[in-house]
Amino acid sequence: MHDPDILKMNEELARKFGKIEADIVDCRGVGELFERLLSESGEAFGIPFVWLSVLRNPETKLLLRIMNDSEILRNRLNVIEPSSFLDVCPDGPCSVIASGDLRPFFRLMPPNVKYFIRSLAVAPLALPGRLIGSLNHGDASPERYRPGMGTDLLDHLAATVSGRLSDLLPPEENGAAGQEGRKGSAPCPGVP
Repeated sequence: MHDPDILKMNEELARKFGKIEADIVDCRGVGELFERLLSESGEAFGIPFVWLSVLRNPETKLLLRIMNDSEILRNRLNVIEPSSFLDVCPDGPCSVIASGDLRPFFRLMPPNVKYFIRSLAVAPLALPGRLIGSLNHGDASPERYRPGMGTDLLDHLAATVSGRLSDLLPPEENGAAGQEGRKGSAPCPGVP
């Protein structure tokens, strides 16, 4: 059951995820955090489509303002209604993998790329007590992301991003007054 090639691939995935996590922990601002996350995720794994979806609600106003100040982020940002987000990601902080008919996920996708994406990995992002959006990876190949793939590494990355975001936002914006940002568990094999 422990194919050496699979183990080697999983170790390489874990190494890449670990590097991204280490790099984002060093970020000093929300814009820098997301710019680095998007560029490094795409480069490390050869993902052609990487973007953020952010829920449209009062708690994300500051976050959206920061993201819209960055041309890089503004062009890779999709704002979505909370109810629409929950329709496609009903399991809260757990990542969702999809391929094939992605029409239900179109509302998560930037309009200019949605018809090119054939498989998708959605990693929800949260601040203490509430979802705020997701990190999304898309590919033109329907085989890149398949239901049933492990999401442990992707979930861990999302928890690290969420924790760092909580650290960077003012306490009144992140709902964590007096709390330290969330810390994730050790990485384990998952999907890029």
